[in-house]
Amino acid sequence: MAKRKKKKLGLEGPTSDCLLLCDDVLISQGKNKHNLIGLIGGIAVRNFPAILEGYVAYARFSNVYGGQKITLKLSRGTDDATILEAEVPFPSQSDPLGVYTIVIPVPAFKVEEPGRYLFGAYHNGVPVASSPIIIQGPPTDKTGSQESRHDTDQ
Repeated sequence: MAKRKKKKLGLEGPTSDCLLLCDDVLISQGKNKHNLIGLIGGIAVRNFPAILEGYVAYARFSNVYGGQKITLKLSRGTDDATILEAEVPFPSQSDPLGVYTIVIPVPAFKVEEPGRYLFGAYHNGVPVASSPIIIQGPPTDKTGSQESRHDTDQ
């Protein structure tokens, strides 16, 4: 008698209702609350290239099965080039009906040009959640060069 091969069930990917880049996240141990400080929608830098650091990723996921991983990425909007990437594993005993909150420091990253960036969470390359981030540099004049500004008191 031929042996039957067991079919491996394809598990659904995690879902997310929140993915944010913050200055900091404080976690209240007494009330189990998360206090998000400085939600980032835009970052201004003095010049390019710029090294940005000191940020925290905050995300909430559900429909999580044991052993799954999520990849957090920051990519440039113009060409989808990856600026930053970090893989975050879920606990091996994850409950798909539970809610999993991820609070992790974001490693320093380098940006070389202004524009729209996308901070996203991906499972097996499929986007689960995203937040746009606008990165701006110093003002430019009509020729595209940086303006030189001299303030004088009169």
